[in-house]
Order: sequence, then C-alpha cells, then structure tokens
Amino acid sequence: MIKFSSTMTIQYDTMFSPYEAKNWREALDWLKASGFDGAEVCISHYRGLDIQNFKQELDQRGLVCSNISTGQARTLEDISLLHEGEAMRKAQRRLMEHIDAAKILNCKVTLGLLRGLGTPGNEEPERAMIARNLEPVIQYAEDQKVKIILEAINRYETTLFTSAETTMSFIEKELGGAGCMGVHWDLFHANIEDADFSEAIYRMGERLMHVHLADSNRWFPGYGHIDFVEVFRKLKEINFDGFASFECFNLPSKDTVIRQAGPFIEKMRIL
Repeated sequence: MIKFSSTMTIQYDTMFSPYEAKNWREALDWLKASGFDGAEVCISHYRGLDIQNFKQELDQRGLVCSNISTGQARTLEDISLLHEGEAMRKAQRRLMEHIDAAKILNCKVTLGLLRGLGTPGNEEPERAMIARNLEPVIQYAEDQKVKIILEAINRYETTLFTSAETTMSFIEKELGGAGCMGVHWDLFHANIEDADFSEAIYRMGERLMHVHLADSNRWFPGYGHIDFVEVFRKLKEINFDGFASFECFNLPSKDTVIRQAGPFIEKMRIL
C-alpha cells in the first residue's frame, strides 16, 4: 500500500515546506491532521540535534519518518562526493551520520545533490568517481541495514543520473546492483527527463522506493499538467509500497498546500 509523507525541516527553512524550521512541531501536527503517514525530514548536520527526541515526537502523533533529505549540506557547506580531499571525506562522513539517524528512525536516506553537480562532457569519469567514493558508504549502509535512495534530478541541476534509465544503469553497472540502493523518483524532474512515465516505472520496478510529488511546474499537484491519477494507477500496478512525498513549491500558496494535501491523499488512496 502506498504511504504518504511531506517535506519538512527541523534546522534550516526550505521552499518545499509550508512551515518554517522553528515550527517543526506544528508541521508534524499538520501531517497528522491531514492524514499523512509520515514526514520527509530535511537534515543538514547533527550538531545539537536530538534524533531520539524527534522520533518521540513522531511516535506521539502516530507518524513515521519516510526518509532523510540530505541536499542542504552541499550548498551550505560546499561538500559532495565529487569534491576532492577533506570536502569529499566530509560528505562521506555526513552520509554515514545520516545512516545512523535513519537506523534510529527506521527510514531511508536520500542521496540527491550531495553526490555533486557534475560537469557536462565529463559524465563517465564522474560516475566512476562517485561509485568509488560511495563504496565505504554503501558498505556501512549494508551493515546497518539502511536503504540509500538515489534521486534522479533533471539536466538543468546536474549532469548525472537525470532519468530513471541513467539512475538504474548506474546502480546496476557502476554499483554492481548493491542491495542497499534504490531509486528516488521525482515527478517534476521526471516530467523533463522521462518521456514515458509508465516505461520509467516498470524500468525501476522493485528499485523504486520513494516518489516525490510535484506538478510539471513544481507547484502543488493539480496546478500543472501531470496526470497524477494515471501515475498512481501505474505505481499500484507494480505494487509500489513506498512513500509518495510532497516536495513542491508553496504555490499557488502555502495555504493551498496546507488545505489541499489531505483531500489529494484521500483521492489517491481510493483509486
């Protein structure tokens, strides 16, 4: 059965949450009241962060954590798996910290832009570099029994793993089909890169572990041209049982996101 979550943050504000970081408990209350199953939490670092307390707040509301979103650190600290020296090693250590937190929260870890942006025309050696730098992280994830979900991100934001096909190819070839690796598929990015959603969903199959919900313009679902009913029907055809998580701009307004999320979830559940 498909579960639902939404992006929230407990450290730094993000354009993808209708609640500021300082109001994260209010965000959890909204998730509970709107019929969500869990929260997708943005975490940049773990300095002064009490993961056990966050889990208790989730438990008190009958919510779970779907995944940890990790991308803020790339911009705030200028680290990634495509950096060299200490900046790369710091990215590796941060991913391992995310894995530790994910083990406590019983959730997945998203690997988005923390992998690096890439350089046009240099994709092959950079794929090899990321694979090499991921080796200790993958080993740690497998030891801790935590899933890492590699996000397919469109060509205007990165040159690497832009589509369902290129993401799957990297996991299968460069990563040797590592058991801890899955795909994080974002419908906004897919609208740019994946010509046939059905084909993409079937290609990912059991590797598809998380779906981001945003319309073609990155607004709230229903304000662009993506057919969400058809997408959810295809997801149910492959027995997708991961999370569908809102990561859209607060457009046309924050109030729209807050008010319409619950009815959207209810509609998708009964398809």
